[in-house]
Amino acid sequence: MPAPVLAPCEYKTGKTLGQGSYATVKEAIQIKTGEKFAVKVISKRLMQGREHMILNEIDVLKRVSKGHSNIVTLHDYFETPNNLYLVMDLCMGGELFDRIVDKGSFYEEDAAEIVRVIVDAVAYLHDQNIVHRDIKPENLLFKTRDKLSDLVIADFGLSKMMDPEKFDGLMTTCGTPGYMAPEVIRKTGHGKPVDLWSIGVLAYFLLCGYTPFDADPGADELHNILTGTYAFNNEYWYDVSDTAKDFIRNLLLVD
Repeated sequence: MPAPVLAPCEYKTGKTLGQGSYATVKEAIQIKTGEKFAVKVISKRLMQGREHMILNEIDVLKRVSKGHSNIVTLHDYFETPNNLYLVMDLCMGGELFDRIVDKGSFYEEDAAEIVRVIVDAVAYLHDQNIVHRDIKPENLLFKTRDKLSDLVIADFGLSKMMDPEKFDGLMTTCGTPGYMAPEVIRKTGHGKPVDLWSIGVLAYFLLCGYTPFDADPGADELHNILTGTYAFNNEYWYDVSDTAKDFIRNLLLVD
């Protein structure tokens, strides 16, 4: 795809919503319409030599935008001499991570609905031959602060479009350690199943308030992931159904 075109800025940026190693997310208003968006401001200097990653993110977002209600939409993108800008949905409800921290854990019925939404959205991505590779609560955003707000998958910086003929053609180690599947750590080649593993970790976290592979103080998290070592501590899991536990077991399988 061609690189984003250099164009006059049509947006006025406001408060900072988030900060990363090479990008800042700001609230913005489209000057002509007054409509509010979130703008990911990417420093060209900090991304020098890795421009292909941003072009890949744009390419992925263009393919999936407006294709599923629970996937963030890319509305516009443009560049200035110093920065690249991705204009996306403004989600003011915060991260799923923050709601888990606030609540401690979710009732099974509520957790099941969140997981259902994420599974449906990830299935859509996989139908488009896209693997997200960083499914985690910090990348799941609520559109509003309402308790029943819609949830969207965001941050496609590590996502990849796959060759449909290759089941496990990706070799790069990437993602967030606690949510990475064993094959990502081993560098044996990975594909769409790594997103399902991450959903298993997410479901576990929702139901008890901590992630499965760092549950024991001093435990080696990577070793636990590679061996599939985790437990359903009765103190936190006594009222969770066997159906929910089996769902998690079936996703956290080490092949």
